[in-house]
Amino acid sequence: MVDSLGGPSGVYNILSTFNLKTKSDTNLKIMEQPAGEVIEQVATESARIEASDAILNEIT
Repeated sequence: MVDSLGGPSGVYNILSTFNLKTKSDTNLKIMEQPAGEVIEQVATESARIEASDAILNEIT
């Protein structure tokens, strides 16, 4: 997740844009794992719903 934002410096730039406190590199890495798990769960559920909708649309 941090890598997709351009590394820690990209995260710091985004946080400063929103006037939020910056985090240390260690804290970013600690927060990255739980956030990644939540994002993966949401993406999986969204894909499941879309697949179900596609199947229903194909049948009808």
